[in-house]
Amino acid sequence: MKRIVLLLSLLTSALIAAGQNNSYAIDDECFVWFAQSENSVDDFNSDAFDEAQKNLLELSLRRKDTKAQTLYYIVQLKRTCHYGYYKRKQSQLNKEEWDAAYWNELVEQDRETAQSIAKSTGYLQYYYYASDLCQTYYFNTGQDVIAGDMLIAMMQEARINNDEYGMWRSLIYLSLLYKRFGDMRNTQLYLLDVMHIYETSSDPTITRQGMAAQYLDLACTYPVGSDSARINFSKAEQSILTRQDSIKVYYFKAQLSAWDGDHAEYRRYKDYCLSMPSFPALIINGPYVFNCIDNILRDSRTEAFRSSIDSLYSHQQSIFVSQLAAKHGQWETASRALFAYTERLTYDIYNINRQRLGQMSAEYENNRLRDDLAQASQKVTRTTIWIAVLLTIILLGTLFITLRHVRSLKKAFYKDEARIAELQHENNELKE
Repeated sequence: MKRIVLLLSLLTSALIAAGQNNSYAIDDECFVWFAQSENSVDDFNSDAFDEAQKNLLELSLRRKDTKAQTLYYIVQLKRTCHYGYYKRKQSQLNKEEWDAAYWNELVEQDRETAQSIAKSTGYLQYYYYASDLCQTYYFNTGQDVIAGDMLIAMMQEARINNDEYGMWRSLIYLSLLYKRFGDMRNTQLYLLDVMHIYETSSDPTITRQGMAAQYLDLACTYPVGSDSARINFSKAEQSILTRQDSIKVYYFKAQLSAWDGDHAEYRRYKDYCLSMPSFPALIINGPYVFNCIDNILRDSRTEAFRSSIDSLYSHQQSIFVSQLAAKHGQWETASRALFAYTERLTYDIYNINRQRLGQMSAEYENNRLRDDLAQASQKVTRTTIWIAVLLTIILLGTLFITLRHVRSLKKAFYKDEARIAELQHENNELKE
């Protein structure tokens, strides 16, 4: 009997091991539905996502796969974030008002659920990933200030709990936020802290993470073609773990090759990036960067590719195109790209200030409303007190009058009784 039990245990262990042959180390059937959820997260016109999520949750509960359950709630949060952003874009196209408060509430509800599940199951990397999804949502919907405040609060929580991984992730997310603002100084400072933790940590959750994206971001905070930039580009290449990492690294190596005048290497890296279907989504407006570089290397007139210059998306793209054009003595192109950069930077500064002022105005209105409510409450309290006092006076007056009346009645009663007794006495005397 014991041998049978042992054999069954070994078979079960083997099945479990065989059932986790995927990069997420979850049950293989759960992984199938998880992959379908991920692939349909931006499909808002069919039931594919809801069906995949339903099956993922049911199967993960049946298999008692806590990691698959955590992923279910993470993907659900991702769906809400993406759907809210999609609805905002639709509202802008239709010139309708987008209900930020409504979508923010939905996002926060899903975030709290996902983070609660991640904490209870012990997969804290998804606790912080949930915050990353939210800060990306807030940034994409023009709510950068909320994203920054949320990440700073998360970093403070990690510091209080002495959570090294939480601190490390918070610093990464803050560096991304400052990068989006175009604040390269703070981006660099946060990334240097990220690298220090990564290089000195003994936490396996940190040390097994891919760092290609962070090394690339750090490289872009240094002057184009500088030794510091090259060192970090090289570290990024050594840290490649995924195809996405490869695309990002080769995109920047293409720029560096163009800067060094190595046209053959530039074309090789460029062709690799453009051959990848995910490149346009991974590097927003990356093809426009390559078009600008091609025209600069051909010494084309600015007007021939002005639309590509105006379509550059990130601060880094505009800066690189401007400096590459200046290096080749194409001052009109350089000034046009620099103008695009300063215009974007001015917009970002205006947008942040607008949000801050909006937040201050909202806080002022909330404080004023609280003051008005407090004053109204005090007024009601004073009125209630005066009414109570008046009622008390009236009641006391009524009681006093009633008591006097009762005493008068009592006196009259005793007087009448005495008179009756006197009359009875007189009547008895007459009868005798």
